[in-house]
Amino acid sequence: MKAKMTPARILRPLFLCTLVCWLFGAATAWAQEASGDAQTPAPTTATPGTGALTLGQCIDLALEKNHSRLASRYGIEIAEAQHRQALSGYWPQINAKANYSIMDEDPNFIFPAKTFQMPASTMTATTPLGPMPISIPASSYKIPEQKVKLMDRENFVVSLNATLPLYTGGQVSAVVRQAEQGMKAAREEARRSDLQVVYDTTRYYYGAVLARELLQIGRDALTRMEVTLELTESLYTKGSGKVKKTDYLRNKTVVEWLRSTIAILEANEQLARAALTNSMGMEWQNPVEPAPQELPYLPTRVELKELVSNAYSFNPDWARLEAGLEAAAAKIDETKSGHLPKIGLFGNLNRIENSYSKGMVTPDNRTSWAIGIGLELPLFNGMRTTGQVREARARLEKMKQQQFLLKEGIALQVKHIFIQLMSSQQQKAASQAAAASSEENRALNERAYQEELVETKDVIEAQLVESLMKAQYCKALYDHIEARANLDYVVGKQVTDIIGGQR
Repeated sequence: MKAKMTPARILRPLFLCTLVCWLFGAATAWAQEASGDAQTPAPTTATPGTGALTLGQCIDLALEKNHSRLASRYGIEIAEAQHRQALSGYWPQINAKANYSIMDEDPNFIFPAKTFQMPASTMTATTPLGPMPISIPASSYKIPEQKVKLMDRENFVVSLNATLPLYTGGQVSAVVRQAEQGMKAAREEARRSDLQVVYDTTRYYYGAVLARELLQIGRDALTRMEVTLELTESLYTKGSGKVKKTDYLRNKTVVEWLRSTIAILEANEQLARAALTNSMGMEWQNPVEPAPQELPYLPTRVELKELVSNAYSFNPDWARLEAGLEAAAAKIDETKSGHLPKIGLFGNLNRIENSYSKGMVTPDNRTSWAIGIGLELPLFNGMRTTGQVREARARLEKMKQQQFLLKEGIALQVKHIFIQLMSSQQQKAASQAAAASSEENRALNERAYQEELVETKDVIEAQLVESLMKAQYCKALYDHIEARANLDYVVGKQVTDIIGGQR
């Protein structure tokens, strides 16, 4: 007896087509998002086609050519240069100066006019007649004003100055500590860039593999559906009459729909490869081809607490914040040095070249030197130093609160990814079993259809369900890979290393 055609049985193949279209369309959305999120590389030298590449080769190329990684390396150079600048505070500062000047006239010195008084006196003169006293009356002599030239108006002076800090109140050491923490933060920033490159390359690489797998599933489904269409046409024209024209048209509609889906999947595969090429910093004219392989599956068995603990040890953002806390504490010491005295040695050597050799530029005065010790004691600056200390302490407390927020955020992020990872493992097991059952069900329906034991829509449904289950299985594998890569990125260390450490 022929089965009754209920609305549910009629709409079931249409519903399955919609599901398959939705699942395959997810790859389209992923490819477009990946292409948009991938960085736009600066123009580089064209790289010849490298053929199929493994994930390790892609990561090595990305670490070599990715421009964000190169930028982070310059960040390290900046921090190291700042550290060398800070260390210069321990060394003497030596400066040489030279200047040549021409004055409007020769400098001089004026001796004022002066009257010289001589009192009256008596002196004895020896004569042939014997001693004879001579009286000298009192008198005065007027000395006129005198102009004395000091040097020629053209003057050339060379000086060499040196200073050596003996005590700065801890200012120099505090600046050096800040520079050291700056280098640490720059290295962690570079490590974050490396982790980002590895994470992006991994998910784009396996995204391209997923797109290729979905394309192959779609092509296999189209091939089987075309064979079924030929069989349906044969049964319709030469069979017993159980297969009607509506069955043939339904089958043909699904075939044409699959052809359009294949076109979409082919575009997805090209977009995924373009996103991978872009993220690696390669030229767009030479798209990277992933090596022929299936999506791998590495089950993960690790405790959530262990992951969170490792995140606090290896996460670059956490390490950068710790470096920032140390730098903020050193900044407080630097500002406190404003209350303390500063002591240092100083010395200078001067040489004067002048065409005049009298006055102030005698041979003894042309070369001179001096050495001494200096003290600078701050007495009052309008409470500026006190305000700077309060500001530095407030910044330190602010960073401590940010550290608390980051601690909770990292733990929540790790937990979220861990839940996704465990869920993807369960989905993988279930979808794998479903894919195997759907393949067996499809084969049974095809054999039964050849004997006209099942209806056309049952064969179509079986073939669509198989494609759907296989696509869902591939998507579960990709979700698991992406979750593992994301976990490595957040924790800052590969999960396989953590598992190995537990053993």
